[in-house]
Amino acid sequence: MDIKESAELTAFRTTVREWVSANIPGDIRQDYIYSGMEQDDPVDRWFQKLAGKNWLAFRWPEQFGGPGFSPAEQMVFVDEFRTLGAPVPGGFGLSMVGPLIFQFGSDAQKARFLPPIAAHEEIWCQGYSEPNSGSDLASLQTKAELNGDRFIVNGQKTWTSRANKAGWIFCLVRTSNEGPQQRGISFLLIDMKTPGVTIRPIDQIDGLAAFYETFFDNVEVPLENMVGEINEGWGMAKALLAHERSGTGANVDVKRLVDNIKTLARQYEKDGRPVLEDESFRQRLAQLEMDADGLLYTRYRMLTTLLQGQTPGPEASIFKLYQSEVCQELYELALEAMGPDAARWYDENLAPEAFEMPMQMTITRAMSIYSGSNEIQRNIIAKRVLNLPD
Repeated sequence: MDIKESAELTAFRTTVREWVSANIPGDIRQDYIYSGMEQDDPVDRWFQKLAGKNWLAFRWPEQFGGPGFSPAEQMVFVDEFRTLGAPVPGGFGLSMVGPLIFQFGSDAQKARFLPPIAAHEEIWCQGYSEPNSGSDLASLQTKAELNGDRFIVNGQKTWTSRANKAGWIFCLVRTSNEGPQQRGISFLLIDMKTPGVTIRPIDQIDGLAAFYETFFDNVEVPLENMVGEINEGWGMAKALLAHERSGTGANVDVKRLVDNIKTLARQYEKDGRPVLEDESFRQRLAQLEMDADGLLYTRYRMLTTLLQGQTPGPEASIFKLYQSEVCQELYELALEAMGPDAARWYDENLAPEAFEMPMQMTITRAMSIYSGSNEIQRNIIAKRVLNLPD
């Protein structure tokens, strides 16, 4: 793998950097904070501006409304946004259901759903997890019964981020109880304004609501809103999760976090001297810095797979598992460096100036769970990389 950057890619990097620097509104020039979502997110204005540039759906091919960036250009695009503190385009529509629709959807579904996603005109949320079906997603029980030309949906989904803003939700539903659990699952696109759809916030400890429960009470969904074939939704669910795992973050975030921890460790003292002078602390930080480099090369492995025209398989699980563990350890080390002052973590008025990137301890802890728990990723790696028996 040759990691040297071509002249063309360097020129593309310069183009992205100059345009973002000149166009990002000053009041949102910061990394996106995953927190309460009751109010309109100011990042919407930025995404609309990117849509006007045709850069919002930056991972999409031209035929589906994207700019047609190569995998290498996509990586540079994300890195430049992160470096400049600009919110990276993302979300359930752009990163998950959009790619699924142009991979599995009908021509009518592509024409109906892809343009509004690429224009940031319709927001989506995800209907996967249920109160008793999280990591064991195949055990889901939300039922969809086919009645003529429509499904009647009853059940409940949980952890539906942005359900309060979303116009549509993509759902895994049970359409058959015969055979293996995975065999009886279908993939539906549901209008959140349909009678019978209700949401309820899940309040966080900070009083905000980032997640919602979504309930379906005899919700009618047109048959035309099923993606793929009936009872064949499990394959699409796995494809969608692979998109999510491979796009869970950019390595530059971790490298910046390492640099921020070094700055903190110089500012704060332990036993009368800077924390960075503590040998044990330096050893742990050095190991995590090497881990961050390892994460970079794991990301390059996925990029190489894409450049070869293939779809990332277990590489996505390795990246997701590795990134979540490295990020969590880094944040824990940052808290240790701050000592008692770590209690100021969530107070923006007291946050250390060293942290250009807002501290997101809550979502970092959740990285072990979303996109498939780390335990599930280990199972995938054992089966597909190590060839261990079931």
